[in-house]
Amino acid sequence: MKYLVLIADIDEFNPCKESLGDIVKKEYKINHMPAFDFSYNNHECTAVCFGIGKVNAALGAALALNYDKFDGVINTGWSGAVSGVHKGDIIVSDSCVECDFDLTPIGRLPGQKPGQDEYIYKCDNALYKAACSVEGFKHGNLGTGDFFLTNKELGNKYKEIFSINAFDMESGALGAVCYLLAVPFVSIRKISDSADDVATDEYTNSLNSDLTAFSDIILKVLKNI
Repeated sequence: MKYLVLIADIDEFNPCKESLGDIVKKEYKINHMPAFDFSYNNHECTAVCFGIGKVNAALGAALALNYDKFDGVINTGWSGAVSGVHKGDIIVSDSCVECDFDLTPIGRLPGQKPGQDEYIYKCDNALYKAACSVEGFKHGNLGTGDFFLTNKELGNKYKEIFSINAFDMESGALGAVCYLLAVPFVSIRKISDSADDVATDEYTNSLNSDLTAFSDIILKVLKNI
């Protein structure tokens, strides 16, 4: 099987690549995006760093999926805790939604997109099941918006509307692209911060102290497929 691994931030991507060590086979670029190939447990993988935020996520996923044929997409990175998870936890996406997509002034539901049957992107597939079977991994709903969440009241609002457990800047957009292209997708996020007024310091500490977080996640999931 062949999988696409998508990582937003170069400061997450480079430590992942370095900690994978000798199983990295080739480094190159897909369009403007840094990429490398590796293999593990008889699976061939391409990892791509697409850049932070929803626009970069959607563009990066579309370009990478056009570059080659993949059996599924795995996203990983840091997320902020909203409900039921804490710093250091790893959460597998039951679903992903763009919390900041809002057409409620013209009568739409929060997050709802005209012309799309689904706007909460469910991840019930083989990748999801493999990730959920990793000991210690939790699962729940991921919310996405184009900002670093430091407002607890806003996080609680999104929890009430969308029942999210964690918040990031990419998974909802990646879920949208994979849904439209009918490619199996799962996002597996490690909690870096509490998405409140101390989130920036907590995130910086996680970034600097947990350099093998994402290589560990990827290998554990690939081992279970």
